[in-house]
Amino acid sequence: MTEAAFPRSTPSRGADFRRSVAFSALRGAALIGLAVIVGIVLLQVVDNGSSGPAKAGGAKAGATSTTKAASNTTAVPTTTAAPGGAVKPPAQIRVLVLNGSGVTGAAKTKTNQLRGLGYNTVTPADTPARTGDFAECKAGFEREVQTLAKAVGAGTKVVNFPTPPPPNTANVDCIVILGKK
Repeated sequence: MTEAAFPRSTPSRGADFRRSVAFSALRGAALIGLAVIVGIVLLQVVDNGSSGPAKAGGAKAGATSTTKAASNTTAVPTTTAAPGGAVKPPAQIRVLVLNGSGVTGAAKTKTNQLRGLGYNTVTPADTPARTGDFAECKAGFEREVQTLAKAVGAGTKVVNFPTPPPPNTANVDCIVILGKK
């Protein structure tokens, strides 16, 4: 019997296979494109620009960076000309956040907020209960502690770094203590 006697009403298996391969390739390309777009968006959201090769050509002296945190906006100077030298940028200040508020996770939340503002943070810890928030920095960070206190939040008191220094503070420049309100 000839093919003319029995015409095909459906495409051949070869055509189905070719369409299936083409569709799979198109779907794979679309997924890769979507992954690239998601990656770019995540980098824009997560990367604060405080490290890497782009840092070298970063903000000019006197510039400020604005970071949206919760429902308020805080402007923190990245560098400022001042008598006696420039204020160190947040990336050059190592900060330990201690939780004396009794609120679980408060120190971790504040650590993440300060990291988002460019501070070089270390693993947060707990401390005995206190009332009020405090910012304290070692000698040589007198101007930086004022900026840090503003970054912590309204009402943060600036106090002298304790003598002798608390345990586990040899590798930090400043301590933030979160207390009960």
